[in-house]
Amino acid sequence: MNAGIEEKKKYLLHWMYDFIEDDDEPAYLKKDVDECDEILTAFINTVDSSEQKSDFSWISTQVERLVKTLNMINEKHEKQLLEAHQQEDFCALVSLVIQHAGHDYEDDITEQWREW
Repeated sequence: MNAGIEEKKKYLLHWMYDFIEDDDEPAYLKKDVDECDEILTAFINTVDSSEQKSDFSWISTQVERLVKTLNMINEKHEKQLLEAHQQEDFCALVSLVIQHAGHDYEDDITEQWREW
């Protein structure tokens, strides 16, 4: 995994774990953040290793799947697992993955599917 992508993912997850520690009754637990980590890692690895990564429509489909999966998980946790203030970091992570796949794309591709 690209070092910049790994750093951005760690940063995003750090704040999710931090919320658990700071809240007396968090809406999610460490296992839920671990699940989110697994989903993000699978997305990153799928894009990185695929021979289709040069096809932007394929990339877009992978992002759509990722966002819709995270939407469902977020819904299960009272929409607190991925909060609006994490949106920027999540979008930056997705942009890094897209750029690492060889696409010059900097817009927020997640917005059309994101519910947080």
